[in-house]
Amino acid sequence: MTSAMVQVATTCTTVNEQKTYAELPPRTKGYLQEKIEYALNAPDIVDIRLPDGSNTIALLKQLVMTLAIRVDERLAKYYWQYKAEVTFDMWPDFESGGTKAPIPFLSGKVEDGPGRRHSLNPFPPGRRAGYLRRPDVIIVKSPADHWPGRSLVDHQGYPHVDNSLRLVEVKFPGDAWGTGQERAYQKIAGNPGEYMRRMTVIDVSDCNGKLENARARALAMSPEERANEREKRLRAPIRSVEPIPQPAWYEDWVSRAEKASQEVSAAVAPIWDMLHDGICYVSGEVRAWLQNHAPWVMTAGKWVADAAGETWAWVDEEGHEIYRYTTAQLKAGWEAIVQATDITWEVLKQVDWTQIGTSIIKGLVAVVVVVAGAVVAFVLAEALVAILLTLAAIIATASTVAVTALAAALGVSATVGLASAT
Repeated sequence: MTSAMVQVATTCTTVNEQKTYAELPPRTKGYLQEKIEYALNAPDIVDIRLPDGSNTIALLKQLVMTLAIRVDERLAKYYWQYKAEVTFDMWPDFESGGTKAPIPFLSGKVEDGPGRRHSLNPFPPGRRAGYLRRPDVIIVKSPADHWPGRSLVDHQGYPHVDNSLRLVEVKFPGDAWGTGQERAYQKIAGNPGEYMRRMTVIDVSDCNGKLENARARALAMSPEERANEREKRLRAPIRSVEPIPQPAWYEDWVSRAEKASQEVSAAVAPIWDMLHDGICYVSGEVRAWLQNHAPWVMTAGKWVADAAGETWAWVDEEGHEIYRYTTAQLKAGWEAIVQATDITWEVLKQVDWTQIGTSIIKGLVAVVVVVAGAVVAFVLAEALVAILLTLAAIIATASTVAVTALAAALGVSATVGLASAT
């Protein structure tokens, strides 16, 4: 077992590869350890509302690691050795009694053929409830091949070469295997007898309970104290062919409990109020970005369609029109969002609330949404984030009839509920 002791701000961590499984391939440990260290340096807090109405508070270490890898993937047009949270269909393995490998879901543009990238939608169309799995990282053999699986065919029957070098599961402090999760990951990694050589489990140890102390301390912080802590944090480096001077970091998430006890700035509250009272505080950097790209969020109001349904206007509480989109603009933006993220209208309708990452990297913005109790990360072009916020706000504030009409105009329709994937 290899082990490396590192000091990350005030957090002491040990990154261990479990003896039960294989060590990481040469020259890959440094990349993953880098992401893990920066994730541990940002123990952000989120209050997630679960589908049953209950709440859970979680550290977002996993999310920070995923987003850092996702930005790398996006900048490399997904020709990247590391694939974050690829969603696999376990049904072929179940149906064949273990003779067929699980199949990774690919992007929704089937017309692009077998060379398209993996789907970024954790609830992809065609899924079967209970047969989805989403490992932390897939390391591929050839970055020149988008295919992230060992299955020799995709869902459309196109042939592929086994391109899966290693499945990597990262267990941060407090993480444990879910029901059936470890066995499912073994099946994704390799056939019986070989998965031990194609799967790595990384245990991230919490020295002296410092992460738990950080968690408790963060829960007790005021928004101002949290902002001061954020300014001290290191920023996770982003890889690209051309060096990027400012690496990525992500906005703090503040729990609903704080909104009840803290005074919230009227300038930033409306957007979160629209999305089911989710986030109650954002930084000045995010506020400035919103003012420039989505100024309508700075005033309370709602989206209203004209009689013909050709335009949508944000109308404030006094009835004044603040901003306007044509349905054609929303349709074009939605199509671009789908192409970039594979998100579906079904997923968008079940978003509980959204949070914008503060990093603008070559025109990219990290976007986080909570869907059916799952935290989902996307990386979008800057110009599309305002459209995404608008569509989410229309769903949250407009009448059911108006939302249904908009869906029809966009050429989409909502379907049934979502199944989790872990």
